[in-house]
Amino acid sequence: TVSSNNDMPSIDYLFLKDEIASLPEKEQELIRYRYYMDKTQQEVADILGVNQVQVSRNEKKILKRIKTNYQM
Repeated sequence: TVSSNNDMPSIDYLFLKDEIASLPEKEQELIRYRYYMDKTQQEVADILGVNQVQVSRNEKKILKRIKTNYQM
């Protein structure tokens, strides 16, 4: 973390916030629905007008990219 003060955001949080902000809008939407609004893949698919398999594949691709960037 940045500091032992609990009011300060952690470096991990700041990294994720920046990574999500750098994603294309559709990918940001997917992450927001899945992880901030706690929607299922099927619910996200219905909202975005795609099928659940596409949501699953895109989510996996996005998370892999974020993880790779984090390990750099």
